[in-house]
Amino acid sequence: MVSCIGKTLLVVFSSLVLLMASSGQNALLAAGSAMEADEMAVAIQNRIEAANPRNPAPSGGERPSFTPGVKKFYARHGFRPAWVDREGPLPAADALLNALQKAPRHGLRPEDYHLAAIEDLLSGFWGFFGRNPLSAEESANLDLLLTDAFFRYASDLASGRMKGDKRKAHWYLRERVAPDLGEALEEALDSGQVQPVLESLAPITPSYIRLRMALFKYQEIDRRGGWPFIPSDAAGLKKGAKSRRVALLRKRLKISGDLNASDHFEITGGTDLFDESLDQAVRTFQQRHGLYADGAVGPETLEALNVPVAQRIRQIEVNLERLRWIPEDTGDQVVVINIPEFRLRVLEGSDELMNSRIVVGKYAQNTPVFESRISHFILNPYWYVPRSIAVDEVVPLILKYPEYFYWENMKVLSSSGKVIPPWEVNWEKVTASNFKYQLRQEPGPKNPLGRIKFIFPNPFDVYLHDTPDRHLFEKTVRSFSHGCIRVEKTTDLAMTLLRGKPSREELVSAMDSGEMKTIRLPKAVEIQVLYFTAWADADGFVQFREDIYRYDAPLQLAMEQAAHRTATEKD
Repeated sequence: MVSCIGKTLLVVFSSLVLLMASSGQNALLAAGSAMEADEMAVAIQNRIEAANPRNPAPSGGERPSFTPGVKKFYARHGFRPAWVDREGPLPAADALLNALQKAPRHGLRPEDYHLAAIEDLLSGFWGFFGRNPLSAEESANLDLLLTDAFFRYASDLASGRMKGDKRKAHWYLRERVAPDLGEALEEALDSGQVQPVLESLAPITPSYIRLRMALFKYQEIDRRGGWPFIPSDAAGLKKGAKSRRVALLRKRLKISGDLNASDHFEITGGTDLFDESLDQAVRTFQQRHGLYADGAVGPETLEALNVPVAQRIRQIEVNLERLRWIPEDTGDQVVVINIPEFRLRVLEGSDELMNSRIVVGKYAQNTPVFESRISHFILNPYWYVPRSIAVDEVVPLILKYPEYFYWENMKVLSSSGKVIPPWEVNWEKVTASNFKYQLRQEPGPKNPLGRIKFIFPNPFDVYLHDTPDRHLFEKTVRSFSHGCIRVEKTTDLAMTLLRGKPSREELVSAMDSGEMKTIRLPKAVEIQVLYFTAWADADGFVQFREDIYRYDAPLQLAMEQAAHRTATEKD
């Protein structure tokens, strides 16, 4: 019996020894893990401190640069790593890498987000013969790069590559409200849904989504070699013509999607006859590029056909950037003007209530890009001639034709606003420096503002108005004004903004009276005067327009230079 008790005690004692040994080993492992985590935290904190320009630069290396959000994020977490542990990179690191590699789908460049450095560190961990543990310094560097990449990419998706004052890009709209990027990072790490969180930061408007799809289509065309160049001897081709260039033209339009698949012709072949299907394809292409759609390959059409697909991709990328700038809180109704399209639309949600052709400012007197709110409009308005027009254009006409005031139904106002006879002014001595008068054209058929003027406050003194020069709306390119916007369908616009009250008959009757009258809208309506040279319409057609004010190239350059800036984050 004693022997049995002794054996039992021996077993218990042995088990306790083993348990203590095991606990000690686990404790050592835990201590080792904690030490490694502490080493990474210290390394992370040291690198962040080295990025502070007030601190000495690290010896033998460049000063690191991080977004403001990086320091805040790590400070909240005791500088502990977020993307790696003692075993190596966490799944979230691969998820972020995958998201960065897909940045071109938004028209952004993965290389702007430390992609090469991140890939080098990850490839060093995943060696040829298996995993190679990273040092604390390497782990800290990888973790910081991933966090900084997240903030930069998230910021660019949420509010665009170009930060801060956008007046250099001729953009005078308020900033798009960006979400808290720190909270976005926390959500991405906690949920493990890194890419969905990043995608949710980009605009969710139909215009942005459609243009992204267009970008993907054109990137695919580029990967497949683009489209063929159409030689100059194809100029003048039209329906009924026979030429060896017809098959090449057919292939070009098939690649861009303007020519539908045919039972008779393949993309690699075809006929030399310019038939009905090709005529329709050319017209579709012309409509998509804002050209006169006559089905003939004229000089402008040929030039547009030969724009390389890579250039169209850059054009789409620039306009995706502009879409990331647009404020989304516009209210239930908004008037949207696209300057290069020469088109005005009234939108309510996703519905288009009306649209109209417009005339915008010429290159030297461009229509600005801005936003405001339309509060009222004036029937049968006066036209107060701008000072520059009065001095440079009207005064020479007055000197040449003394009857000018009578012909044009124009009055002269003194500096106090009193109407004075025009013969009291010595027009021969009037100069830009001493011109102290105001010229006012009375309501009537010659008034350049027509019968309606829409008012919205802005620093550019720009407004929408009617015009007696209706023939200009028939032109394809309509940049003829001094900066204000002439609207073809002003009565339709007024009725849409008034929401049907008063009736159309009452409105027309008031206009026909010839008396000036102010009509206030039941609710002020947002107006956005925008500049887009590429977009995808509701039917999915990719639209391109001439960059009439030459804004695209400087913006593209600014986006490239933004790779060297420090992104901002909402506090």
